[in-house]
Amino acid sequence: MIAGRSLALVAFAAACGALTPSVAQAGGFYLLERGTRGLGRGGAQVAGADDPGALWFNPAGLGYAGGGEGDARGREQFLFDATLTLLQTQYTRIDSGGQTLPTVTGNGMPLPIPTVAGTFDLGLEDFTFGVGVYAPNASLLAWPESITVNDEERAAPQRYSLLSMEGSLIAGFAIGGAWRPIPELSIGLGGALIYGSFAARTTLSACDGAICSFPEDPEYDGVAQLTFNPIFTGIGTAGVIWDPGPIRLGFSMMTPFVFSGAANIQVRPPSATAFEGAFTRTRDGDCAMVSDEEIADVRSGGGTHRCESTLADFRLDFPWILRLGVQLDLIDNLAVELAVVWETWSVQQEAQIRPRDVWIVDSLSFLDFQVGQLNIPRRMNDTVSVRLGAEYTIDDFVQIRGGGYFENGSFSDQYLQALTIDSDKIVFSLGGSIRAFDGVWIDAMVGYAHLFPRSVRNSAVPQPNPIRPAPADQVYVGNGDYSMTAPFFGLGIRVLPDWSPSAPPAVEPEPEPTPVDIEPAPETNPDRPWYQQGADAAPPAEVAPEPAPEPVVAPEPEPEPTRRRGRGTRTRTARPRAPR
Repeated sequence: MIAGRSLALVAFAAACGALTPSVAQAGGFYLLERGTRGLGRGGAQVAGADDPGALWFNPAGLGYAGGGEGDARGREQFLFDATLTLLQTQYTRIDSGGQTLPTVTGNGMPLPIPTVAGTFDLGLEDFTFGVGVYAPNASLLAWPESITVNDEERAAPQRYSLLSMEGSLIAGFAIGGAWRPIPELSIGLGGALIYGSFAARTTLSACDGAICSFPEDPEYDGVAQLTFNPIFTGIGTAGVIWDPGPIRLGFSMMTPFVFSGAANIQVRPPSATAFEGAFTRTRDGDCAMVSDEEIADVRSGGGTHRCESTLADFRLDFPWILRLGVQLDLIDNLAVELAVVWETWSVQQEAQIRPRDVWIVDSLSFLDFQVGQLNIPRRMNDTVSVRLGAEYTIDDFVQIRGGGYFENGSFSDQYLQALTIDSDKIVFSLGGSIRAFDGVWIDAMVGYAHLFPRSVRNSAVPQPNPIRPAPADQVYVGNGDYSMTAPFFGLGIRVLPDWSPSAPPAVEPEPEPTPVDIEPAPETNPDRPWYQQGADAAPPAEVAPEPAPEPVVAPEPEPEPTRRRGRGTRTRTARPRAPR
């Protein structure tokens, strides 16, 4: 009984744990914004979106992609981009007995987060389209499975939350389009097909409080490896940019969605003698006709029966993401944007996990138990980030950018654990671009995310334990002290085939002076004295005198009207006749 239940809940608790951080934008998986240029502006690229990264930030920005100042439409542009976040977490756990355990370190796997995207007009004057492949800016943590203290190997303190997520992958294929009916307005729509393949390894306890007195006894730990089947889901995006100048307004939204699928479970049972001989099986589908004895015979021969492959369905709800930005173009070549991003993570209050007719058989050699649906509490909070970024272009050759933002954490102390690392954070970044060739820009960025330390003493995250009825004393696994650091870097290339330098302001040419006719000097005769020079020259042409102006004759004054003595003048007004 203990063994079977242990195996089942290991799988289900780990399934919830493995999936949740993989898709939580503010909950430890999408730790930061994405894109070298967007993150270099402090994530403030809603109104100022003007490259293929607009597929993520604001699809209306596709209408400005590759275009110059005042362009009435977008142009072709290609983006090749990658960012790298080096997340490191230190956790000093306080166990169920109040003992402070050795500090352990979890490291994010150093995986570059790529973006490959492009924009095209397809010959249409007022439309620009975009297509791209990207991965979320995720940090997949790996924790130690054991530690060494005084030359003695011990179980890792955080093992009931997570061991590793190595092998997980999320990617998105996005398309979008923008319409600019007038140069000042762009309206964008888009969508993305999200692919996810997750893997996780975690630990649960099978201590029942009776035959096992210490709830964190390593002999009663079972280790589960979960591999989630490939998951496909879709999201929609929409946005608008209004640019009357010098203020540019942008708004975008990303629709909520549901992530659901199935997980395959492989379990290493606890080493305690009470678990010898027990195994987990499914009675779903045609496995309902397979006897326990047939599976036991295959196991005794060293094989694995197909009905030992247990599955569990899971479901998680995901939020709306709303973005609002205001960009100011106060001086030439300088853009400053203030943006606010709201993510409605409060929709995720629990993770639902439903086994597919999973049973624990031959526990203590004779007991069978069915594993029912599990609802794992999440209790996430909405997150709001306030972002400020700026970008300055120098002579169409160099761009300098920088920015930062503050974002609240998505988990309260009660539900924070080593599985889902998140906290209030301040992010700073600096970046720049240089035009290597005509139409080819190289982008670079560096930054740091400061996640505020957390001290948790009221954890409500239960130890995964499948024993039913549950032990009288509930064990919580989130208490302790957390500290987190996350430096990040980015490098990218933007290619603009139609790029051309900004034209200098037109200068009107000065009018040429009107030529003046100069009469040639008369010829001189050296044989004559000076006073006879020019005697033979023709006399100058007589210039007719200008006619004298005609005398101005003053007009005769009009006679004054004759007035009758004793009365003033009056004007009579014709009265309309009444209709007949």
